[in-house]
Amino acid sequence: MKAYLTKTNIILTVAVLILIWFTASVESILMPFILAFVLAYILHPMVVRLEKWRFGRGAATGLVVTGFCLFVVAVFLIIVPVLQAQVLDFTRRIPQFSASVWNHLKTILMYTKENMSQAQLAELSDAVSQSVVSVLNAIGSSVSRVLSSGIAVFNMLALIVITPVVLFYVLRDWREVQMQVKELVPKDKEEDVKSIWREINMTLAGFIRGQAMVCVILGFFYGVGLSLVGLDFGIFVGMLSGLLSFVPYFGFGTGLILSLFLGFMQGFSWGQWGGLAVVFSLGQILESYILTPYLVGNKVGLHPVWVIFALLAGGVLAGFLGILIAVPVAAVIGVLVRRGLRWYKKTSFYTGKAERK
Repeated sequence: MKAYLTKTNIILTVAVLILIWFTASVESILMPFILAFVLAYILHPMVVRLEKWRFGRGAATGLVVTGFCLFVVAVFLIIVPVLQAQVLDFTRRIPQFSASVWNHLKTILMYTKENMSQAQLAELSDAVSQSVVSVLNAIGSSVSRVLSSGIAVFNMLALIVITPVVLFYVLRDWREVQMQVKELVPKDKEEDVKSIWREINMTLAGFIRGQAMVCVILGFFYGVGLSLVGLDFGIFVGMLSGLLSFVPYFGFGTGLILSLFLGFMQGFSWGQWGGLAVVFSLGQILESYILTPYLVGNKVGLHPVWVIFALLAGGVLAGFLGILIAVPVAAVIGVLVRRGLRWYKKTSFYTGKAERK
């Protein structure tokens, strides 16, 4: 026991506890910095490639950051107006959806008309309408509180203004950051740490970069496919499905449920229902058998259940910031657990070959 109560171990433990406390205290302002580090990790290979083309480090970083910002602006200018129009149209048509739902319910209730008076039907209709109004008011008030919150406005401005600046400096000094971290590693553990980091890097690169491409491609596929089928708000539902595909099966399920609901409200024909089935069937085949194996790979080592648990746990522990860093943290923990299991299987306790004195 005394071997663990060394001065170095005590100092390291106190330092880690202070770091955890400090991080929890400034959690509300960490978003642009965490996002900048995540983006720097994703974009660093582009800077390296430009350096191979004889660009200076600063020039390569500037080109990558500028190109990324222009890409984000272009996406917002192209996609956001379309999505905004569809969301506003959806909001305006909510009363129609409510009336349509009531008409379908009324049709079902007509079978029991002999057991329900007109007064009871009118009372039930009022109850349904009041429930819909209450839900919409609750959503509206929540959105209003978020939008009017000073912290929310500050965080949005921080993401827009601070993130590109931090991204530039982190990306430019990425090698220096790596060297400084490397110098902190104990010399006798350097090879083990390098090996672990290579495995972590492979896992993170394979998942984050690959899954981002999967989400973009699926969002485009579902958006175009649902629009061709004739689904109202098809672009909105498709982009949402692609974005939520970061959580295994959640994007597919959310898009399917929304499409079924909207198709039911529109009064889809049999041909449109068939087209809807084809779009989601092809989307699932595209995701499971083409995009995920080739873009993410089978050696990532992140099981879908582990990803779902990590995202839920991150959201509970640290809100949106926790969701943002959940997968990288899960990847690191997964690598460490696999390393620990390999070490355990080599111990004399596991093999049963302990030396007898």
